[in-house]
Amino acid sequence: MRKTPELILDILISAGIAIVLLSPFPYGTVETWSVSLFEIVSFLTLGLWCLREVISARIRLIPSPLYLPMGLFFILIIIQLIPIPLTILKYISPHTQAMLNQATEGLNYIFGESAISSFTISINPYATKEKLLLYFSYAAFFIVTSNYIVGRNQLKKYFWLILAVGVIQSLIGISQYISSESVQAASGTYINPNHFGGILILIIPLSLGYILYLSQRTRGGDNLYNIIRQSKFSNQLLLFFATILMGTGLIMSESRGALMSVLAAIAIFYILLSWKKKTRSGTLFIALFLAIIAIYSFWIGIDPVIEKFAETSETLPKRTFIWKDTLTIIKDFPIFGTGLGTYSLSFSLYKNVAYWPTIIQHAHNDYLELLSETGVIGFLLAMWGIVMFYKRAISKFVRNNSQNDPLRYYLLLGAISGSLGMMVHVITDFNFQIPANAFYFTFLLGISTSIYNVSRQKKNA
Repeated sequence: MRKTPELILDILISAGIAIVLLSPFPYGTVETWSVSLFEIVSFLTLGLWCLREVISARIRLIPSPLYLPMGLFFILIIIQLIPIPLTILKYISPHTQAMLNQATEGLNYIFGESAISSFTISINPYATKEKLLLYFSYAAFFIVTSNYIVGRNQLKKYFWLILAVGVIQSLIGISQYISSESVQAASGTYINPNHFGGILILIIPLSLGYILYLSQRTRGGDNLYNIIRQSKFSNQLLLFFATILMGTGLIMSESRGALMSVLAAIAIFYILLSWKKKTRSGTLFIALFLAIIAIYSFWIGIDPVIEKFAETSETLPKRTFIWKDTLTIIKDFPIFGTGLGTYSLSFSLYKNVAYWPTIIQHAHNDYLELLSETGVIGFLLAMWGIVMFYKRAISKFVRNNSQNDPLRYYLLLGAISGSLGMMVHVITDFNFQIPANAFYFTFLLGISTSIYNVSRQKKNA
């Protein structure tokens, strides 16, 4: 029986994780107060988990291929913040030195010679410190979720919480769309419909996986006949239509990138599902899901969505203009970048092709933004970690059997598919710059790590 202190810590850690999973509600956690709140909760939850490990005398850290590259990535960002004399900085980042040298001449003229003798690689150290703190909170959340959420009941509990968040967001979004007579795109509690679509990309495949887990609980596997003849079919039907509701909400967001990305996620879901066995049940299940979403969407009214896709050839060039100017930044700051979190400032200095008088906060392509802020070194470190993570996760998935542990098997399938769908979405958007969506992406990486490590331990036992 667990001791009282450990039990209290378990309650507090579970509450901390749950609070972070509610981050989509305050506008996707983009305001200063909400970002600070969830950073604090993440760090406190990590501290509680560490205390729990010490009390229980079982200090351990589940291995992950993300630790080394992400650790090196954080070291790089810290290097961006180290004061360096301008005479040395010109060899490390000549364009940074040239940019800051002009500012130095003016300050030295006002305050006297050598008023400022050193600068950092980051052109805005304050912004880099803020962003680094946020990234540390993601790392803290990953460590807690991957090491703490190991039990079946825990996985179920957090799945239902995430599903509730997705359904509530979808209900709000669909009501926005219908009440405005299709004038206002669905956005839930988010400011931008694209980011509302982003959170649903992460949740929908996970929900599809859980439906297949429920069907696997009967003898005969994951076919539609077994789903229908179960005594608990009503629960599965409710979950199925909750997932359809989320899919409909995503369509009502009128986000072209989100729609294409969720289709990519479902395609990945199907490919992994039929990796070892060719069966028509998976095809029928996914086809039925997509067909019902399409029918329901047409019934509500999908004309504005179709019109939005028709406008792609007119609106896409605006983003390509931003990308062209971003490539110029990358060309001038190729090795170390301009500093994490400095994109808005650097773009204001380099905006040329994107001629319109608008402040651009993000690149609408998280890969280009990362490359401009952290250079080739930071970008390669991040991609190294991501590639190694998916290589291991997919390898573990295809080696497992759905009969052994269907819950973990299908939740891993949904987590891999949803997170890869987000990786597709950020090619044309900046969902990773929205803390709520970044926390959810981190959560999927965390439970994936927990699931395939627990599966390995069971196999070796």
